[in-house]
Amino acid sequence: MSDEKKPSRFRAILKNAIVWGAGWGILGAAVASIIRLTDNIPAWQAILDGIGMGVRIGVVGGITGAAFAAFISVAYRGKRLSEINWLKFGLGGLVLGGLFVPAFLETMSLLTGGGFVPFKLISDDILMSALFGGITAAGTMRLAQHGSDMDAVTGPSPLENLQQQQSLGPGEITGIPAGHKSRATEHHA
Repeated sequence: MSDEKKPSRFRAILKNAIVWGAGWGILGAAVASIIRLTDNIPAWQAILDGIGMGVRIGVVGGITGAAFAAFISVAYRGKRLSEINWLKFGLGGLVLGGLFVPAFLETMSLLTGGGFVPFKLISDDILMSALFGGITAAGTMRLAQHGSDMDAVTGPSPLENLQQQQSLGPGEITGIPAGHKSRATEHHA
């Protein structure tokens, strides 16, 4: 891999981690708040508990998003956004989230001397991380494809137009080489 690609790939992985962290944090806060509301506690306390849980879920989502982006950068190398099916991409996020998070939790527990975490304690984490992974992967792919479609519809940005105008060769006023006449000038001649 060239040195030029490493920072670009690292930035892409970091950006994906941030998006996944934010997405999982928001989803996690909403789900946790709803669950806490069923405990018959005051709404403000349920929301505060949900926000606290959302922050923790967001951190794990960011780590999972980085792992997903690293995997995707290898699996989908050379493919255009239009060539990627967003549903299959979402299923990939669902599988990776459902497998990565429990493996991460087990690994962290083992590294800190806690031993294996019983399955009954992580079964809900498997379900939620798979669900959040699928939603986030499919959602980000749809947004990326939509943004790509919008770029194709709107054409070059004003900055790109300015750069093209500044890079014209000698004798070129609007991109028409010197010596070529437009139809408008031919009719008046």
